[in-house]
Amino acid sequence: MKTLLTFSFIFLSVLAFAQVNISGKVVTKNGEPIPGVNIYLENTYDGASSDGEGNFSFETTETGQQTLVASFIGYKTWSQTIDLQNNVVLQIEMQESVNSIDAVTITAGSFAADDESRASVMKSLDVYTTPSANGDVMAAIRTMPGTQASADDGRLLVRGGDAYETSTYIDGLVASKPYYSKTPDVATRGRFAPSLFSGVQFNTGGYSAEYGQALSSVLVLKSTDLPEADNTGISLMTIGAEANRTERWENTSLNVSGGYTNLSLYDKIFKSNVDWEKPVESVNGTAVFRHKTSSSGMFKAYITTDYGNLAYLVPAGNDGEKMKISSKGGTVYSNLSYRDCFSEKSCYRIGVSSTYQDNRLGLGADDVNTKELNIESRFALVHDLSEGVKLTWGANETYNKYDQDYIENEGAVYNGSFDDHLLGAFIEPEIKFTKKFGIRPGLRTEYSSVINKMNVAPRFALALKTGEKAQLSGAWGLYYQTPQADYLKINTDLDFEQAMHYILSYQFGDNSERLFRTEAYYKKYNDLITYSVGENGLPKNLQNDGSGYAAGLDIFWRDQLSIKGFDYWITYSYIDTKRKYQYYPEKATPYFISDHNFSVVGKYWVNKINTQFGASFTAASGRPFNDPNSSEFNSERTKMYSDLSLNMSHVFYIGNQYSVLYCSVNNVLGNNNVLNYRPTNVADAQGNYSLVPVKRDLKRFVFIGLFLNF
Repeated sequence: MKTLLTFSFIFLSVLAFAQVNISGKVVTKNGEPIPGVNIYLENTYDGASSDGEGNFSFETTETGQQTLVASFIGYKTWSQTIDLQNNVVLQIEMQESVNSIDAVTITAGSFAADDESRASVMKSLDVYTTPSANGDVMAAIRTMPGTQASADDGRLLVRGGDAYETSTYIDGLVASKPYYSKTPDVATRGRFAPSLFSGVQFNTGGYSAEYGQALSSVLVLKSTDLPEADNTGISLMTIGAEANRTERWENTSLNVSGGYTNLSLYDKIFKSNVDWEKPVESVNGTAVFRHKTSSSGMFKAYITTDYGNLAYLVPAGNDGEKMKISSKGGTVYSNLSYRDCFSEKSCYRIGVSSTYQDNRLGLGADDVNTKELNIESRFALVHDLSEGVKLTWGANETYNKYDQDYIENEGAVYNGSFDDHLLGAFIEPEIKFTKKFGIRPGLRTEYSSVINKMNVAPRFALALKTGEKAQLSGAWGLYYQTPQADYLKINTDLDFEQAMHYILSYQFGDNSERLFRTEAYYKKYNDLITYSVGENGLPKNLQNDGSGYAAGLDIFWRDQLSIKGFDYWITYSYIDTKRKYQYYPEKATPYFISDHNFSVVGKYWVNKINTQFGASFTAASGRPFNDPNSSEFNSERTKMYSDLSLNMSHVFYIGNQYSVLYCSVNNVLGNNNVLNYRPTNVADAQGNYSLVPVKRDLKRFVFIGLFLNF
């Protein structure tokens, strides 16, 4: 034992003796210190950050010739070869970059929530603390301008677009089923937990050529890298429970979580507007593996699965007859991604994602069984060609397999199926001529095997900095989307649907303090799918002869500075839109559109009691609905919609881990909002149809959760 201790002492002494100290100071060209600069030895994990005076110091066991690198947002990356035979002391002088934080940023149509964009408006934590969201990414995004309240739907409806016109990406890879299964008259919610993501970028139009297959918008979710430490979490909620475990090693982490949701007890306590036969019951599980391969390399593997079951009754006739609607099925989503750099000026991202869903929908005595498989592989490369010039290009291949059986009560089975290979490629340079002016032209092309058609979509964006914290941005682009599976299962002799975007925006301020933004837009639709209703309600006579438009104005204001501890944002959206699509006999405003949408979200942190109080208010003008007893299509309007929600989050500690007691109440005032009217299936003796009001399943939703971490 004594020999072992002696050996250990000698080994540690030699190791300490072999370490070299690297220290110095980081300054501007005027000699002013720069705090927060990342200084490190290239291709190692040895480094440090400069302090408030620009000083830094760290030790390394590396030897010989090494490259010391210093990087910081707003400055050109600095590097120098150093000899590690002895301790190194040096002064680093960094040069301001044309791509600096106060340089122009192309933001038209984009609302982001990461630390890399001036257009940041929402952090992932905001999703949890927005009172009306209840931890749903999609619900929190609906407080942003350009979206509809959609309390009876739950999906994103952006600037006049239907729900299918928005695509969701995780780490650049498509998530083809971002919502839980949707059933008539009952709202769904997002499938992915906000805690998985470090940033949320919401593009309401004019988005990058990197993304396609979305006529209206894209939601880009960026997952977190390595967690800080080991963690165990247990969540107890009024609607279920969750548990998770995170293990963190030096360059690797693994997170495993699972949850169970059951609304049976909740339905017994609170009166629901839905006649539940089987309230929502579901289970889910998630595993995330992350490995840092180098200073710039990161591999991520993510898989999540869920299974759910529900059933309820809806009025089906004038004599009190009811029809049962049920949904039962599971979904598995996986995402593998890797990013790294060839050099300081060339980086790449590669990955593959897959979604498999098996869903069984019951519509009265009929059943609709659907199986879908989506697999996407994608790569993108980014090159800094010169100061102020960046080139991004890449390609993707997406495979879709769809199979559906419509089973009638009498035993007849109608099958609809197809396979599609979608090939896409893009190229997009970004050129900043000066710190005040930049452009981003782009080109995307796609080919779909199922319709045997190809498209070419040019896009262009520009930005002009008009002041220290102000800029004017514009965007134009052509966007295509393959017809939906509900149409392709019947007829593949169709073409891409098309939308052209025109956007002009102005913003002033800094999101970390105060930010004002207004954006005007015009969107023109062509080649939308139209059809007439055939047997069993299935579409027939499918064609690409639909068209439409959407024009509007969005306003956003956020203030985190005026009152200490208080953060609030205000949004207002106006839209004028009409379209002829689906079964519409003429151009009309879709049933999911409110011309005016207004939202206020406020949060106040009380430091003395470690508690945050929040409130959100949403108001929307009445939406159109079709009364079959009227000669005009979609000419009637519901009454105005409004919702006041409150929440409270109390933070306390178990050891050095924080835990949260969370309470929220949606629709505190108990407004009896009518969201739509649905006609019954059978007319009375006079040939008139009764209208059934569509409301939220619960007038008020009370949620209490205890989230423990240790």
